[in-house]
Amino acid sequence: MITMKRAIKNQFQINENKCLAVLLLELGFFLAGMLLLAILMRFVIDEGEGTFPLATILAAFAGAVFLFANLGEDYTSQFHTQISLGCTRKEFFVSVFLNHLILSACGMVIVLALAAAEDALNVRLYPMEKPEFAIFPILLRYGIAAVLGLPAAAALFGTLCNRFGQSVRVVFFILWMMFWFGMQWVMDAIFEPEKEIPGLFRGIAGVITAVPSGLWPVVGALAFLLALGGAWGLMRTQQVN
Repeated sequence: MITMKRAIKNQFQINENKCLAVLLLELGFFLAGMLLLAILMRFVIDEGEGTFPLATILAAFAGAVFLFANLGEDYTSQFHTQISLGCTRKEFFVSVFLNHLILSACGMVIVLALAAAEDALNVRLYPMEKPEFAIFPILLRYGIAAVLGLPAAAALFGTLCNRFGQSVRVVFFILWMMFWFGMQWVMDAIFEPEKEIPGLFRGIAGVITAVPSGLWPVVGALAFLLALGGAWGLMRTQQVN
């Protein structure tokens, strides 16, 4: 039998290069974002309109997509092999989730460092422009929720894929695209309700605004527990091939 300590060590060895991959990916998208912002500031954005943290947003988006896909895949690619080698379901689940938690935290630390770097660079490169908003305080405020939520969502995604196969990936892809394309409509429905907004996204905005701000940490905690509980429930009854 594999002990919990050994299972955690094995996961670190299996995924030891992923933190470096996240660093290189986020850094690459950050540099691409800085170049794109320079082009926009030169040819598209009028003087005095200000700057925005495009590079940090691109880096965070790329890192989140990469981690979500890779962390979820760990539950499908490793499960049958690890259990067959003597690892219990509990040891596998805990060791994978702890490893993913550390990877998620590494990704957030990198994004925070890039956000601070972008703020400093924009002040130096565009001294006459004011930033539209400061992203660093936003990342600090919601960073813990992101660090916890990403591996929990990936755990649920991975165990669902392990149980139900390719159809889950298709459903998640559709929901993902709806989120990114519909996010602007939801924001418009909240801050500019006079605009013409599709009913689905206006309804989502209504639910968001109906929840008092003080309850959102509770909602987030419940979502975290439900995701982890659902993932563990699926893994407990998953057959080994």
